[in-house]
Amino acid sequence: MSKKSYTEKEFWSHSHDFPIEEIWNTEITIAAFVAPRLKAFKSLKKHGFPSEMNNERQWDSTIQKMIDAFEILSRPYTPTDEEYPIVEEGLDLFRKYYRNLWD
Repeated sequence: MSKKSYTEKEFWSHSHDFPIEEIWNTEITIAAFVAPRLKAFKSLKKHGFPSEMNNERQWDSTIQKMIDAFEILSRPYTPTDEEYPIVEEGLDLFRKYYRNLWD
């Protein structure tokens, strides 16, 4: 079975400016985009934190759990059994605190 060679037009997804590999692996592409931005956000001296948290340290710990999840998801393989709970917790926290990711 030979590997298909793509033309320039086929390489790009539809009329968008994205390589087809980024579309095939959208979850990896998004995780690779989010993880470094969460790291940068965590490193800021923030002007607040979610009201149910006690302090910025607790907020930073929560952000780190999100970072851990997205770093695992940015790898080109399925999370291990040990990584799966880390990913689930981090994604749940990302969903819960998505609207708090501002400063």
